[in-house]
Amino acid sequence: MKTSPVSAVTPSGARFLLTADALEMIQVFGGTLHCYRGAGGCRKQGLYFSRTRPKKALDCRLLPADPDSDQGSAAPGARERQEIAVSVSADLASALDGAVLDFGNYNGVQRFVWTTLPGVKGPSCTCLRSVGPPAGKRSPCLDDRRIGLTDL
Repeated sequence: MKTSPVSAVTPSGARFLLTADALEMIQVFGGTLHCYRGAGGCRKQGLYFSRTRPKKALDCRLLPADPDSDQGSAAPGARERQEIAVSVSADLASALDGAVLDFGNYNGVQRFVWTTLPGVKGPSCTCLRSVGPPAGKRSPCLDDRRIGLTDL
């Protein structure tokens, strides 16, 4: 069953949207996703994702994307949201207000990507790196072999 998008709220009150596809892939990758800023990265913005939660991460609350919806704890997708943990680094949290996190085919590779990121200037391409040090546009992504992670 397809989940519906949810809003994530940082402790400082910044709110960003997680699309249904992003939620589904977070679940596939173990239910945990940490968003952070590091050295290098795609287009030198240093925006990364990790399945490993660092010690000083800020936990986000996950809420229905539509606050007026009547989704309660028995609503479809509610169980999946409870099993998902999303956290952000302190330096990235303020830039996430109004952002949209998606998962799909971008530049021929399946990846997590900020499709909207108002707090960061310029294009916002970034992916879930799998191994190796940051290497700008050559940073390795989970789908570097282009096998299609949603087909696994």
